[in-house]
Amino acid sequence: ATAREARMEAPGQGVPNAAVDGAEGGAMGCATSHISKYINTDKQIAYLLSCIAVLPEPYASLDTNRLTVAYFCVSALDVLGQLDRIDAPSIIRWVYSLQVLPADDSNAPPECCGGFRGSGYMGAPFDERGSVSSCEYDSAHIAMTYTALAVLLILGDDLSRVKRESALRFVSALQDGTGCFAAYSGGERDMRFLFCATAICAMLGDARCDSIDVSSATQYVCSSQAFDGGLGLGPGMESHGGSTYTGLAALSLMGKIHMLERKDKLVQWCVERQVSGFQGRPNKAEDTCYSFWIGASLELLGAHRLTHLDALSQFAHRCQYKYGGIAKCTGSHPDVLHTYFALCGLSLAGVRGLEPIDARLGVSLRAATRAGLAAPDATCALVCETDESPTEVAMYRK
Repeated sequence: ATAREARMEAPGQGVPNAAVDGAEGGAMGCATSHISKYINTDKQIAYLLSCIAVLPEPYASLDTNRLTVAYFCVSALDVLGQLDRIDAPSIIRWVYSLQVLPADDSNAPPECCGGFRGSGYMGAPFDERGSVSSCEYDSAHIAMTYTALAVLLILGDDLSRVKRESALRFVSALQDGTGCFAAYSGGERDMRFLFCATAICAMLGDARCDSIDVSSATQYVCSSQAFDGGLGLGPGMESHGGSTYTGLAALSLMGKIHMLERKDKLVQWCVERQVSGFQGRPNKAEDTCYSFWIGASLELLGAHRLTHLDALSQFAHRCQYKYGGIAKCTGSHPDVLHTYFALCGLSLAGVRGLEPIDARLGVSLRAATRAGLAAPDATCALVCETDESPTEVAMYRK
């Protein structure tokens, strides 16, 4: 608390003291401003388009995750309203070529096929319809399946070529007895992949997540809430911005966010993560990606107006690179992940000139609405206990 008070009082650091309570049209701190006040959007667009065409050499280590890199670029351009600048049909064909199909004469277990691989690095032949596994290590990945479906929906595809039943069986087979999910057969498992499972169900038309064990998944998320209100990657683990978002989004998609206790404590934990940008954990440096992870968490809790918009926007402004792209912090090199999440965070905070975000799915509200996935506006009052008296501070979606 002492360190936070010092940041508040220090000139030019942290969240400005003179916050405008109840500012017009968005989060507190200032009237809603246009993105051009903080970010050179022309340079961000050029940066993202260049990364779609040819990835810089430092991305070579991410060859297995090309779908995720494509998701960051495509979705960022969507948030900027620039989808007409890319060759959507070619990207759609490439995404479908990464679908792992079950062989007609194979008894391959469901956890090995039905979803999408991250790229063709294992030597699978290019086929617009997808292809069977080329070897025992060429299997689908739950996070790549999520990003594949997200890219297809953003680009307006109807998912008619997705093997829905196989994909849902693939997701179901990755759930364990605790309710959590693995990334792939035999892979790591934590809150990230539980979120991917619920998002995949939603995008494939399983609105109630009947393909998975909702009860055990809900219990896993709720049991991962730490003493300070935040969510860890699993039970007994430290609260973290990323796991807090993925847990909340999963509960929202399953229709179970009302099952989480101490939401007032969670809102407090999220709000306390703002320095000027957001940090992922207490006593860590601020980082532009948490503009989304924490910002979307506050959105899901109905408390997005508690973000200090001007401080967040100024932090993103300081992190943009002169040739395009936004870095995690000042003095770092830009990358597509932080560029995308910084823009999403600004959109969630209410900056004008950006497409609104569906915080549950991690895509634009436009894409979610067109796919029939927009969330119903079900809310109820959230009461936070203060040192003085209970105060109604926000609304949260059930």
